[in-house]
Amino acid sequence: MILYLAIFKHIYFETANNGIIFPLFLWFAFYIGRGLGIKEGLASLLTLTLFFTSSSVTPIIAPWETRQRTLEMVLSRPITITIMLIGDILASIIFGLIFTLPPIFYGIFLGAIPNNVLLTVITILLTALSFSSLGIIFSALPTDTPADVVLLSSTIKLPLIFISGVLIPLNQLPTLSLTLAMLSPLTYPTDLLRIFYIGEGFFSLYIDLIATIIFAIIFTIAALKLHKKTIYIRLQRR
Repeated sequence: MILYLAIFKHIYFETANNGIIFPLFLWFAFYIGRGLGIKEGLASLLTLTLFFTSSSVTPIIAPWETRQRTLEMVLSRPITITIMLIGDILASIIFGLIFTLPPIFYGIFLGAIPNNVLLTVITILLTALSFSSLGIIFSALPTDTPADVVLLSSTIKLPLIFISGVLIPLNQLPTLSLTLAMLSPLTYPTDLLRIFYIGEGFFSLYIDLIATIIFAIIFTIAALKLHKKTIYIRLQRR
């Protein structure tokens, strides 16, 4: 119990700092600072919040349990590695959704209501799944030091923000930047949410939705396969 309280405390403060304060200040800098409307910026704020919160939980769990020598206890239970990782992903999704609710309600209070509520909810769930699985990929690093995984995730996550279309609309990007943005998993859910909130996006709804689903599937499969290969290496090196 003490272990899980310690993990929750670490994750909570890590998420509060990186999952709320950081995306909020980025949002203020790029949208409020430019005088753009709440609807135009809410899509980016939701994607940023999901990106940092959903990917903050999963990288910590595996190395922390390895360091505290509780990973063997978890693996000795009558569950598979896949079920264990799916549980981590679901916990991360729930954690991300909790922190995403305040900006959604804030937008509703200001009159920013999506034109398709059902598809908006589906997009948010798929995005949370994608980013949670991305965090699982980071934690596949066979180490018992959470700082190593945090360093790896930060090295990848920060560039992904600035090469995507989450801060600057895709129609304002030069050709090279647009090509890089198309490789980012943040670009498509952001564009999809812009369609729902302001009625227009750079890509069509179907392209954005299919790309979001593909990223979620790729990250989930990659996370499960990588952990199955590295989890026993982690136990040997601890």
